[in-house]
Amino acid sequence: MPCRLRSRLRVPLTAALLVAGACAAPAFATDATIPLAAEQAQLLGIRTEAATAARGIPLEHLPGTLEPALERSAVVTAPYAGTVTRVLAVEGSEVAAGAALARVQSRERLMLEADAARTASEARLAASQAARDAALLAEGIVPASRAEASRAQQVQAAAAQAQAARALALAPKSADGAPGEYELRAPLAGRVLERKVVPGQALEALAPAFVVADASVLDVAIRAPANLRERLAPGLAVTLDGADARGRVLSVGSAVDAASQTIPVRARFDAAPSLAPGQPVAVTLELPAPKGSLALPRAAVVRHGGGNVVFVAEGNGYRVVTVELLGESTTHAIVRGALAAGTPVAVSGTSALKALLAGAE
Repeated sequence: MPCRLRSRLRVPLTAALLVAGACAAPAFATDATIPLAAEQAQLLGIRTEAATAARGIPLEHLPGTLEPALERSAVVTAPYAGTVTRVLAVEGSEVAAGAALARVQSRERLMLEADAARTASEARLAASQAARDAALLAEGIVPASRAEASRAQQVQAAAAQAQAARALALAPKSADGAPGEYELRAPLAGRVLERKVVPGQALEALAPAFVVADASVLDVAIRAPANLRERLAPGLAVTLDGADARGRVLSVGSAVDAASQTIPVRARFDAAPSLAPGQPVAVTLELPAPKGSLALPRAAVVRHGGGNVVFVAEGNGYRVVTVELLGESTTHAIVRGALAAGTPVAVSGTSALKALLAGAE
């Protein structure tokens, strides 16, 4: 039988001489063995590594955007209309809970101060009247209805005083502030992400002035392929491409975007100096690996006959094993087949092994 290896192999001359003896070998089939001495394998540059159990299947280069943690961020609004007199914090400032961010001069605040003083006076007067009528009732001088009316008036006056106090508490006054001037304060400790006010600016009631967020964590909003929705779940590992940052999936959305056929996924990371809200990032999700999945260097998996094979080192040769490619990253492939963790698999020189296999078929 003529040797077809010489005409079909595209290997260096030395390699061709080494495999010349294989011409008399029987035709190879998938899951068969390619006989090859150790010296020949070394000269062909064949090197093996042990297969390892796969921790997960990487889903790489998903688009994402860094955002502040939703439940750890807050918008500071102006409770009453007014004019900004001072700005005490800027973007990037670290602030404690309750720290003053800006001061606002407000006519509404000034009117509330007067209202609070009036209701406090009325409450004191009503309390005194109720006490006097209660004493007179005990002596039988006034009827019970009068004492009850005084008591009701006291309750109403106390309620009006409490309401005025709550209204003032929404716009706390600084220690050295002018009448009618109040402070916008941070509702939580963190970093000022946005500042929307400048001195002299007129603010409407409930207008947003600052965004403050906890600086210790960041979320990443990810768009993942909709066909993977059933395999995505909270707790999956996430990494940021090009950054030493690992996190976990917090939630997986259910609504599919019609244009991109993706679903929203939110993950959380510990903050790092290189990460900032609003920054676009590429993300790698680690999907659960089926039982029996193995991780191999990408070079170990070879396309052959419409499928994928690996070359397992055993005895004086390499057994061809068909595998199912479950996923791959820039460095590794995740496969499943008639392999076990620890099995030595060829990770370099596979092109020569493939040529031997093709030449003998």
